[in-house]
Amino acid sequence: MEKKEIKLDSVLESLGPYGRYNLLNFVLLLFPVLLSSFFECGYIFEAQEQTYRCKIYGCEERFNDTSWLKYAIPTNNEKNRPESCLRYAPNNVTLNQCVPEEFSNRTLPCESFVYEPGETFVKEFDLGCKEWMRALVGTVHNSGMFAAMLVTGAISDRYGRRVAVGLAGTASFIFGIARAFSPDYYTYLTMHFLEAALGGGLYPSAYVFAVELVGLKQRVIVSAMCNMTFVVGVVLIALLAWFVNNWRHYILILYSPAIMVGIYVWFMNESARWLLSKGRKDEAIKTLKKAAKINNLDPRILELDSLCDPLLKSDSQTVDKKSQLSKAIRSSIIWKRLMICSFLWMTCSLVYYGLSINSVSLSSNKYVSFMLVVLVEIPAYIVVVIVLDKYGRKKTMIANFMTCSITSLLFAFLPRSDWWSIPLYLIGKWSVTLTYSSVYIYVSEVFPTNMRQTLISFCSTAGRIGSLIAPLTPLLSQYHQSMPTVIFGGMCFISSLLVIMLPETRNMRLPDTIEEAEELSKMKTSTDST
Repeated sequence: MEKKEIKLDSVLESLGPYGRYNLLNFVLLLFPVLLSSFFECGYIFEAQEQTYRCKIYGCEERFNDTSWLKYAIPTNNEKNRPESCLRYAPNNVTLNQCVPEEFSNRTLPCESFVYEPGETFVKEFDLGCKEWMRALVGTVHNSGMFAAMLVTGAISDRYGRRVAVGLAGTASFIFGIARAFSPDYYTYLTMHFLEAALGGGLYPSAYVFAVELVGLKQRVIVSAMCNMTFVVGVVLIALLAWFVNNWRHYILILYSPAIMVGIYVWFMNESARWLLSKGRKDEAIKTLKKAAKINNLDPRILELDSLCDPLLKSDSQTVDKKSQLSKAIRSSIIWKRLMICSFLWMTCSLVYYGLSINSVSLSSNKYVSFMLVVLVEIPAYIVVVIVLDKYGRKKTMIANFMTCSITSLLFAFLPRSDWWSIPLYLIGKWSVTLTYSSVYIYVSEVFPTNMRQTLISFCSTAGRIGSLIAPLTPLLSQYHQSMPTVIFGGMCFISSLLVIMLPETRNMRLPDTIEEAEELSKMKTSTDST
């Protein structure tokens, strides 16, 4: 009689998704997710905008009060403070009393600056009136993250999830700490790029590792856990920046914990799903037996000897690893799916960051405003757990892309009023946050295990293009106030139409091979008729 084959998803369900083994691994993997929020968003406060003005020689040293400022420096009426980059030309070479008669109406650019209190990045590198150099930090960071996406997937798929997490954590620690001791601006940029390029894959690597620990019924919950952990990390960044005024100390606090990830990850077991995808069945069985022991289960009830090896179901007993990518590209189904998912990811990234950057401050405290804008995402991550399993991936993405499109266009063309402008903005932010989470989950479900992180990284790279463009969208407001939100609405509308061409993945097990991934387009979920 033919021996019964057991699927890995069935084994994972038998182990129990919330047994001690998985809970321990979730904690160990959510910690790098938390740290990745520090590393991905920390630069926002690390190189934040500063208040400064011209230094007026002859007045700064002689007078304790600043009543003379209104004579020496023009006033910025919009911000109700002295201009940052201009001063009035003195009538005489030497200023004696710093009275109105000693200054003309002619303005000159600043020669040196007086910065607000605190050991800030802009102050230490004297970047007054060099806003492009401060803004370049974000561009360099996103460029490094872009580079990380190109290599992280290949490392994870070839050498394992554990290796990818360990290398990213270690690189983040080394170059993050080195950046805190940068002696000059250009060394700082170099360290920033290397840290992002070599450590930027921490989140996707930890995320894929965590998703592969559970069966199909728990994937949405695991994804929501990762997303909410990331949000908590971003809020912690704002709190830290609020109380730590020294930018070097701020970096050291953010990056020091990364060394723990670089150490303990090597004591974790590799993903059993990845091991099976590489034909290393014996190692996968050994890992699952360890999990059963920790969960106080008898490994015999799991029937691990009958575990199905997806790569051995082909005619050949060995698989040419180098042919996997070319085989995926030759598949028109996988290729079309990859292009659509990349566009969806880019749309989510552009609209998500674009709405954040273009949002109006909710309070006079920039730290509180930042936290409020971030905290509005948490309800979306809770709701996504319910709607994705109840209504499916496609319906959820289509509905939220359309909602974001409609609210963005209404915000663009309706007269501005607090009665509807703020609610429309919040609904749009809610929708794109929920959609972003849905897309992240969906993309991890439509590609095969042996190519999953490589193809996810390709989609994520497209997303980085969106995050690179997002900081430039406020410039479009100079041509027309509504242009940014019109673009956001248009891209969301196009994305909602593209989702129709994709397969549903609700209640479908993760595909292990390219053939199984292609079959998704021909299958229907078991709950379609319910």
